[in-house]
Amino acid sequence: MKTSKFLICSDPLNEESPEMILHTNRPRFLATVTPISFGEIENRPEKAFADALYVNTDGELEVFRIEVDDIYDRTEEEDLQDELFPATDYFCKYLQLMEQEEGTKPGFPVKDFNPELPGLKVLQAPELWTVVYNGVVAEFGTEEEMDEFLENDLNIESELLDKGIINQFE
Repeated sequence: MKTSKFLICSDPLNEESPEMILHTNRPRFLATVTPISFGEIENRPEKAFADALYVNTDGELEVFRIEVDDIYDRTEEEDLQDELFPATDYFCKYLQLMEQEEGTKPGFPVKDFNPELPGLKVLQAPELWTVVYNGVVAEFGTEEEMDEFLENDLNIESELLDKGIINQFE
């Protein structure tokens, strides 16, 4: 039997212990999962991290910060970051499984804007566009203003903008 690339774990002897994700492939690392408020997204830790945005069973947006605590292999920061984005997807699947086991309809993760841009989320509410990307939160009154920010400030090519998924909220 092949071991999963990610494992959810915690310290069973410590009830206060946070959930953690163990990445079993290279680069191997252990990351802590911490629920944070949407307003805390812009607080960027010193360590590598990624944020999972999840709409729970009640339709409420929850944010979980996945922050690397221990690295077991020599690695470049970029390689570590490349594994953190899939870890957020794995954690959201875990949340869905827990909700199913509780007998409730599972929630869903907020989708990435484009698979080629992991971690970049675009949320649209009436008259407000919000871009969330690893510690950056930017709000815009129009789609054109948002597109300009994505192209000019985040250096995203215009053809990727045309293929993006926008998460719509009321």
